[in-house]
Amino acid sequence: MSLTRVPWLTKTAVVFFDAILGGLCMYGAIQWRYDFLNKTIPNNVDENAGFVMVGLVIVLWVSLGVHRAIWRFTSISDIRKLLEGVFLAVILTPLILFLFVDRAEHFPRSAPLISGALFFVLLCFSRLVVMLFQNGDIRGLFNNYGADRKDAILIGSGASLYTYLRDSFRQSGGPGYNIRGLIETDDSYQGRSIRGVPVLGNLETLPKVYARLGLDKNNKPMLLATDVAPDRAQAYQLVKTASEIGAPLARIARNPGEKLSPFEAADLIGREARALDIAPVKRLMTGRRVMVTGAGGSIGSELSRQIAALSPAKMILVDNSEYNLYKLDQLMQDLLPDEGDTQWGVHLGDVCDVPCMEEIFKTHKPEIILHAAAFKHVPLGETNPIETLKNNVGGTKTIIDLAVKYKAKSFTLVSTDKAVDPSNIMGASKRIVELLTMASEAQQSLLSASAVRFGNVLASAGSVVPLFEDQIAMGGPVTVTHKDVNRYFMTTEEAAALVLQAAALNANQSQNKASVFVLEMGEPVNITRLARQLIRLRGFVPDRDIKIEYTDLRDGEKMSEALTGDDEILETTYVKGVMRFTGDVSDPASMLRRIDNLLDAIDQRKKPAIRKALKALLPDYEPNGGLS
Repeated sequence: MSLTRVPWLTKTAVVFFDAILGGLCMYGAIQWRYDFLNKTIPNNVDENAGFVMVGLVIVLWVSLGVHRAIWRFTSISDIRKLLEGVFLAVILTPLILFLFVDRAEHFPRSAPLISGALFFVLLCFSRLVVMLFQNGDIRGLFNNYGADRKDAILIGSGASLYTYLRDSFRQSGGPGYNIRGLIETDDSYQGRSIRGVPVLGNLETLPKVYARLGLDKNNKPMLLATDVAPDRAQAYQLVKTASEIGAPLARIARNPGEKLSPFEAADLIGREARALDIAPVKRLMTGRRVMVTGAGGSIGSELSRQIAALSPAKMILVDNSEYNLYKLDQLMQDLLPDEGDTQWGVHLGDVCDVPCMEEIFKTHKPEIILHAAAFKHVPLGETNPIETLKNNVGGTKTIIDLAVKYKAKSFTLVSTDKAVDPSNIMGASKRIVELLTMASEAQQSLLSASAVRFGNVLASAGSVVPLFEDQIAMGGPVTVTHKDVNRYFMTTEEAAALVLQAAALNANQSQNKASVFVLEMGEPVNITRLARQLIRLRGFVPDRDIKIEYTDLRDGEKMSEALTGDDEILETTYVKGVMRFTGDVSDPASMLRRIDNLLDAIDQRKKPAIRKALKALLPDYEPNGGLS
């Protein structure tokens, strides 16, 4: 059992170690003084003084709180408190001997100075040795405080609190606010201190701690979270508590010199955003012509931003939204000035428009294609099934056919978890284009084709988080389909990085085997709970300030989504957190014919023929909405 997990035992050990050390220093100082004079020590004054010193150190350490300091987190304030304790101990020792033993008749007057100096040096040395051994660093001991700075309470695990305190106090001017205390989430150091800052409690005691420290209404302490990816339950509790006590809540930046950032929905998904392996991605992209469809959308624009940093020879950015393409054009002008090595261009066009897409392919001959263009809104897809199928299936077929015709090296499809056992037209369309991708890979030896399945992307256009944000800004109510609905979430940056990672991973495997890639996304998030937390993040109390209303599941919606089907067996890749299964289409030629039949029915807008074609492709899928 670790001592740091049993605070009372740790503090007891600290007190007795220091007390014995102090007693030995006093005993040794008196011994040395009499040896120096070649005299015999009378009346056991050395032993008496040593025992008195031991008792005084125990009492003073507890009274002054010296025992609460954690050695590997020692700060200048801890050293100052040690000096204070040593001074009192060596001054009180002869006084107690005078009053209660032998009037300190034989106690050397130089003993307090000698023993005090030795004791203080040994105390500091022991702390610094522990710091150096466990941390490899003894810098950053100085705390900077200022009357003009805002007060703050740091909240996080013991390790993250120490790391931030250490790094921030190395910076010129320190962290920029006065740290009043620490709230620790893993109960390692309760009742102690880290780098001289006291651990005041945990999340459960935070309201009482804040009430005690926040008496000055003009300078209420901020709550600053130090963990990069707090445990989801702890993040929920922290946001709830901050809302209820009216405390401003922020998240420290990764680097102490950067500004604070507000808590956002991404902090509530319960896991740290995946940092993927950029090296193979850079090898794939550098010096090549890269095409992004749907480039103006949430994922497409983030893809474009990340690709721009990988030195491609050319970027061909395609979208059917004039406004989105305009915004992307502005972004690229900032990222890729004219004098850069990368050429780029924005192209307004629909992926279903074959002549337009062929003109782009013929002119620019893309080598790497990332296909993010799609209709993705589930309820709109149910009421507009033909348009959804035409765009998602027909558009993908167009891009793959042209990729084969113009000898592209790589094609990566952006898919969704709604493609697993689809219950709506959007999910069905995505499952069909996954099959199309795998069938095309099986028949084309030159094209590396793959698909990437996402959960919900936080803050993407049309997703639930921006909807909730808008509803909260308008004063509510916040609408949730069902109290038990759960969804997987990932950040936009993760989604784009996964697309790039999949392209690189698939390019390195054997040909004629298309893979579908997924990201390990932890546990799904309850949407009702997410709605409540977003309300709290904006400083409101759910059900009091902002109401939550349940509207029931819409056509085609599931209570919970899955990232893989029952017959899809995931395997690991060399990139941590990225999994895949190899697509297996038993008869690729037949699959492509069935997809052509679906597209013919879509062109003729014959709903019975569309339903029949869908049944041939997805036997377990039952269309509803606009096709029923």
